[in-house]
Amino acid sequence: MLLSDKGYDRRFPLQLLFALLIVAPTVKALGDKEVAELGEKCEAAREIALTPIRDQRTQACIEQKLRQPDHCRRYYKTYGNVTVRGGVTPVMGYFYDLPECVEWIDAREALRVSRSRN
Repeated sequence: MLLSDKGYDRRFPLQLLFALLIVAPTVKALGDKEVAELGEKCEAAREIALTPIRDQRTQACIEQKLRQPDHCRRYYKTYGNVTVRGGVTPVMGYFYDLPECVEWIDAREALRVSRSRN
């Protein structure tokens, strides 16, 4: 055993790397269809999370009577979605941190990377 003056085995990082290469699960890149299905699941989960917020904001807008009720409904219909600021910069929508969305984003990125290697 090769102990350094700090009291740990200097070969440990190499052993850990070897163990990870042996034990690590093989990640299968998903195809377009599977990634699209994950995207649909993400959007469905986001819609469930956003619906009460949209309803609350719409109702508050209507109660304030600063705008017509139809305007309030149209305005908050897409609340929380990705928007474009200044015609150039996209602003991320809400709830893309849900597990369904994280899975979709990771799969989409893995698909993009797998295509760039070909």
